Amino acid sequence: MSNTDNSSVPMDDESEVGNENATTKSTKVGDKRKSEYWNHFWDFRDPVTKKIVQVKCKYCEKMLTGNTNNGTSSLKKHLGACSKYPPNVDKKQKLISVYKSPESDATIVSNWKFDETACRLGLARMVIVDEQPFSIVEREGFRYFCSVVVPQFHIPSRFTVARDVKNIFVCESGKLKKLIGCLKSRVSLTTDCWTSIQNFNYLCLTAHFIDDDWKLHKRILNFQLMDSHKGKEIGKVVEACILKWEIEDRLFSLTVDNASSNDVAVGYLKTHFHDKLVLEGSFFHMRCACHVLNLIVKDGLSSVKSSIARIRAAVRYVRSSPSRAKLFAHSSMLVKVSCKGSVCLDVATRWNSTFLMLETALKFEKAFNRFAEDDPDFSRELKDGVPTQEDWVNAKVLSLCLKLFYESTKKMSGSLYVTTNLYFHEVLEVLSCLIEWENSTNMDIRIMGRQMREKFDKYYGDLGKTNIMMLVAVVLDPRYKLRFLKYSFKKLYPNDFAKVDVICDNLYDNVQKLFNHYDAIIASSSSKNNRNINVANVDNGSENLSSSNSEQMKKFYDDFDEEESDFIVEKSELDYYLEEARERRVEGEMFDILGWWKEKSDKYKVLSTLAKDILAIPISTVSSESAFSTSGRILDQFRSSLGPNMVEVLVCTQDWLRASNVCIDIERFLEDVQKYEEELDGSDTGITQVNEFVGNN
Repeated sequence: MSNTDNSSVPMDDESEVGNENATTKSTKVGDKRKSEYWNHFWDFRDPVTKKIVQVKCKYCEKMLTGNTNNGTSSLKKHLGACSKYPPNVDKKQKLISVYKSPESDATIVSNWKFDETACRLGLARMVIVDEQPFSIVEREGFRYFCSVVVPQFHIPSRFTVARDVKNIFVCESGKLKKLIGCLKSRVSLTTDCWTSIQNFNYLCLTAHFIDDDWKLHKRILNFQLMDSHKGKEIGKVVEACILKWEIEDRLFSLTVDNASSNDVAVGYLKTHFHDKLVLEGSFFHMRCACHVLNLIVKDGLSSVKSSIARIRAAVRYVRSSPSRAKLFAHSSMLVKVSCKGSVCLDVATRWNSTFLMLETALKFEKAFNRFAEDDPDFSRELKDGVPTQEDWVNAKVLSLCLKLFYESTKKMSGSLYVTTNLYFHEVLEVLSCLIEWENSTNMDIRIMGRQMREKFDKYYGDLGKTNIMMLVAVVLDPRYKLRFLKYSFKKLYPNDFAKVDVICDNLYDNVQKLFNHYDAIIASSSSKNNRNINVANVDNGSENLSSSNSEQMKKFYDDFDEEESDFIVEKSELDYYLEEARERRVEGEMFDILGWWKEKSDKYKVLSTLAKDILAIPISTVSSESAFSTSGRILDQFRSSLGPNMVEVLVCTQDWLRASNVCIDIERFLEDVQKYEEELDGSDTGITQVNEFVGNN
């Protein structure tokens, strides 16, 4: 190789760029240079003196001074910084990472390189989401796992992990506050109380809202420590949380259970925020529908307790020993029971577990009859006798009854979809079944239906006790509107159409009030400049008209306008919406009501704003109560030393990171509801005590 300007000539042969073994290349004969660094450079010598004047890096081709009298320090320094020197490239080389996205099942391929900070944040996130103790970083198995997977990772102490968790909490709370602050819609709340294993009282406050893209959100705002479960104390704590999140101007409704202390709390909040609530808080208070259904079921079960007791005793006998279970399995095989499982015993105070017991036992009805023949002790040991044919008939009807309530509770406890527009339909279905049971030829079923109906009428018999927003939600469902409600009430009151007219007129008046309220808000938020421009344009037009016409013609046109005004009736958005044809209802098909209103938001600007607020109302407190299951696992007997502030950090941050895309465990929720009712029955003040949550969950 020759230099282009012939001022110096490279004397070494070119070696492969990127060859890591270049340092082992031997020096030329007669060359006194012994350092291996020279092997990574090409020599450029003076043609006359033959001395090295420059060297060129074989990797990046950078020219350096190559005087042998100066040593190899500059060469060594350059190799250490050369970005194309193979050992340096290897140190910074990115690996290919293949993993599944946590949000979906999509496979993601990306470059990866070790990042200490990212690893620490990932560890903190794991502790939050998977409910791990901070001390996991000190456990032998975890430390060994990290040494194998990421040897470069310096495992932090549990105190450092706790600080990282707190930092994530601060970051995520800032994001949530910004999200809520940018909303154009209002926020509905749910709240409930809980007592921890440490005997601390906590209040969980959850926000529900629909964003500008018409997506429903559920976020836990606070898991707050409080002094007691008294109504005024609850009201003060909720008030402080509302002010902390700066949502006092955005409140729409508050959903609570039926404890009397919550009535006091709601009254306290309405007093302090009445001027900021819609129509001064007339529809602010919303009762949990799932708790009401639970009370109805409990009253009804008392009438058929003898049949349930005999079936429960039979199941308990079969499960009492391995030999009996084996004999029962043999009896099931002889009568060819298709169910491969086994009978399950309920918890007498949990109606949902009673439903599951009856549903399973009915599949083994023939097996129980055969078992009575195969085991002579079966009939003798059961004090109330073996289940009779009437018991099995009652069990079938009762199972269908409980299934109705089970499915209704499951639908209304959803937090990932709109439930407000489902409320009236579920209540209507329950009422229809209660009427049928009241007219049953079976005495036990008739008594059960009557008792359930009495409890039903206590909460739903008088529409004045029902939050009318639940009916407005049906009006805002384009498949039903006001016409469906009028049709339904006529069926419910076939002999009193005057009452139907009063109900529908009252409902329409309330819808009109809401519409006018939102219409005024939207009008006041419009740009004053734009309004002034429009008014100015109209005035200019009048002046032109008046200047171009005689006074006589002007009076002629004015008289015409005045006469025609008596016949012109302006229609509002609400009128056009109610008169428009309903959307077709398809049985079994999920209707995207939020998507419909998003599409029609330009056409119905006022109604869509109203719909966004009403459809965000939760009709149960499941979202708040589900947090108690999380906190119960976080505050187990091994981690009961966690402080209240850290408990709030862990509970809230877990909810924010998961973005509430995890479905609620309905079984656990129903147990929690009934635990609440048991405590409510034993308390004169109606204060919820839920210490048992921790032990069972």
